[in-house]
Amino acid sequence: MQPKKNGKVLIFGAGGRVGLGLISEFMRNNIDIVAIDNIDKSLLSQKVARLAIDNRISSDPGESVITVYGNIDVLDEDIITPILAEEQPDAVVNYAIPFTWDAAKQLDNYDQISRACLGAFSCIQVLAPRVIAGAIFKSGISASFIVGNLPDITIPVIYKTSTSRDLALPICGAGNVGLIEAALRHQIALEHNVNIDQLKVYLVAHHIHWVAPREPGYSNEAPFLLRVSLGDKDITPELGDLRALMNRSIIKSYEAGAGFSSTTSRLAAENIMALLDNRSCRRHVPAPNGLPGGYPVTIQNGDISLDLPPDWSESQVVETMLEAHTFDGVDKIAADGSIFFNAESVDILRREMGFSLPPVVSPNDLEAVAREQILSANKLLGVL
Repeated sequence: MQPKKNGKVLIFGAGGRVGLGLISEFMRNNIDIVAIDNIDKSLLSQKVARLAIDNRISSDPGESVITVYGNIDVLDEDIITPILAEEQPDAVVNYAIPFTWDAAKQLDNYDQISRACLGAFSCIQVLAPRVIAGAIFKSGISASFIVGNLPDITIPVIYKTSTSRDLALPICGAGNVGLIEAALRHQIALEHNVNIDQLKVYLVAHHIHWVAPREPGYSNEAPFLLRVSLGDKDITPELGDLRALMNRSIIKSYEAGAGFSSTTSRLAAENIMALLDNRSCRRHVPAPNGLPGGYPVTIQNGDISLDLPPDWSESQVVETMLEAHTFDGVDKIAADGSIFFNAESVDILRREMGFSLPPVVSPNDLEAVAREQILSANKLLGVL
């Protein structure tokens, strides 16, 4: 008897490290896969075949049907819209990024550029998911849309831009707050010699909290909220300096220079599979339903809702994350989706990259600014 199929997921950026990790996870869970990347189809097919062989060696290979599209420009809405309409996926996830932070780390002056924060590259980060959001809307499909590109910031931008453009709204992101929550539970269990399964964490945190202990130049003062219980007992007062605990958990769990793509892909896959399942599941995700930053949530029947302690209000946690934005290069996101960058980040990019980042970028100007920023970075890398 063939195992039951568990849905179909379409992955943009399938040939990258996180994308390949997602494919491997979905193969093991009998989920059909549509793999899309800008690399040649034959190379992408080879990568997928290697994963299939890995699974056959180590576990039940499952019965996933895998469809591969190569040489696809994710920024071309006219190309990706008919693919979405043809494939009819249950979920769409994007890990295609025109210029990655890993590439930035190759620059001689990376330590100085890093002080501008990844939020200063929000135009690049939001460009691909915004194009995909438009394509999903045009295709008419009904699919959960998950964004991997700096979701704490990019998803709120997409939500606000949708007031003037036809865009499918992402349901959440993956990474960041989920990675921190997992590291916290691991470290608390070790330090206090307790059963990790009895620990319950409520964490409201931002991308900035994930990178600040790991990357040069980032401020480590952004606000966050953390509560930890062991069984029915609130043990937060026993944990000491909570920021020091969070920093320690991240540093001890991920070595310097770690790609941590396998961790990110497993986390993203768990979120997506929870969205495809009817059972109630507790997670920590960035930008649920367009909120800034990351939160504890409950996922059930394809919907997401906040899972907060009774004395934490939604307005309180959202205000905390809006303040955290300002530590990650972004002063605010306006009601129309315009991004207001902080003056220090603008100045750093001008000095270190020779790039004039406008202090305010409107939705209409975002693509042009993103393409200019990519060009500037590639020139520094000697790509052009």
